[in-house]
Amino acid sequence: MFAINQTPLNYNDFLLQNRKYINSCVLRIIALCIFTGPAIAAGIYFGVFKSTSYIACINISVAMILLFILCTYLYKKQPYSIVSSMVGITAMNFLLVYMTIEHINISITWYLMPLLSMLLLDTKIYLHSLGVNYVMSLLALYLTSSGDESFATILGGRTIETIIMGIVGLEIGRLIAFYYKSLISEKENVSNTEAQMQKQFTLLESMTDLYDKVNFLDFENMTEESLQGEQRASFQLDFNKSNHSTMVDNLSKQVSPVYLKRFLEFTDLCTIQKRLKDKNIIYIEFTNKTHEWYRAQYINVDVNEDNLPQKVIFTVLNIDEEKKKEDQLLQLALTDELTHLYNRRCYEEDIAELNKRALPMNVGIFSVDVNGLKIANDTLGHYAGDELINGAAKCILSAIGDHGKVYRTGGDEFIAIVFTYDFPAIEQSLISNMLGWHGQYIRELTLSYGYATIAEFPDASIYDLAKIADRNMYINKENFYKERGIDRNKLYGNFGK
Repeated sequence: MFAINQTPLNYNDFLLQNRKYINSCVLRIIALCIFTGPAIAAGIYFGVFKSTSYIACINISVAMILLFILCTYLYKKQPYSIVSSMVGITAMNFLLVYMTIEHINISITWYLMPLLSMLLLDTKIYLHSLGVNYVMSLLALYLTSSGDESFATILGGRTIETIIMGIVGLEIGRLIAFYYKSLISEKENVSNTEAQMQKQFTLLESMTDLYDKVNFLDFENMTEESLQGEQRASFQLDFNKSNHSTMVDNLSKQVSPVYLKRFLEFTDLCTIQKRLKDKNIIYIEFTNKTHEWYRAQYINVDVNEDNLPQKVIFTVLNIDEEKKKEDQLLQLALTDELTHLYNRRCYEEDIAELNKRALPMNVGIFSVDVNGLKIANDTLGHYAGDELINGAAKCILSAIGDHGKVYRTGGDEFIAIVFTYDFPAIEQSLISNMLGWHGQYIRELTLSYGYATIAEFPDASIYDLAKIADRNMYINKENFYKERGIDRNKLYGNFGK
């Protein structure tokens, strides 16, 4: 019968392949039967077959040669067809009839024909072969009987034998079919598992090229395997000795002290299954001792019946370039294009964050506005206006220093969030910077400003401080224009500054 390890992975394909194999076996049997004639002739010569002739031997060999040619033709045309096998089996039944007439009785051969058809694993084919065999055997008995009562006795015995052979053959065929179906199903499951494993290993192989470090953690067998390098190191995981894998122990020596505690908590293998449950990936970002950014992540590959991860991939990737690009984009999003100070969006995010918690006692808000920007733009052009804005930005930034952040929130409007206990010193530095400034287009820079501190208004929110600082700035601006004798309504209109 066709070897199971050669079959495709389904039963119908197996039957086709098996049929082809049985057809080739029938051809070989017919080829061997060509030598039946010479074998019988030898039996005649040695007195074994005394009631037959050499002519019968020649007829048998010629018949087998012709049958071999016919079945070979059918096999080459349709190797998967049952026609080739059934023609061969039926023709050999006729040959057995002829041999019986010639007094060459080999009784066991009659039973081999149905057995041969049983190998095709088809109930209809088996019953057909059994029926043809039964009819041919009766024909042979009838042609060779002398008409006495022995024919009826043999007929009854042969009928009973055929019925028994039919029942037994059907049961054996059913068991053989069940065996092969089970075997093929098991092989299919194994092949699917192997295919899945192959996909996983292919994925793992590709991951080694993408990541700086790749480890495979098997919690079922408590093993850790490095997937990089020609000789892949494998280690046993023992939580009694260490909560971390060998790779993590080595990596932890390179992690920045600032991130080390968080990194060790993230890579604690005693808790990783619980933290990764119902998730595909968890990750953490950290820097090493040379301030390069890395991302470590655990990837869930396989789970048990409780949905706890059993096979996990641990990867480490250098994301320093990614972080730099991210910082650049963030900087662009939060920075004013003209002055390179922080913009209104950044200010709103920072002040909202401050509003979430209690304010420190040294926090305050500076509100600053450029005087005379519209006059400069209208009389000297926008180059002069831009020069004033940039000059104001430098003066404010220099006065604030490392005590806070400075934002350009409008055309000529600036705000600074400052952390200091000496706001008058910041004010004096701003005035000094303003008086000392001289531009190419504009000789003088004047700023209106106001500030408010939490020390002065302890019950105020950060938004309240911003409003008070803004109100103080406008008072300062009014005084500036009064001192200069300038009517702001005539100069700017009702909505001017």
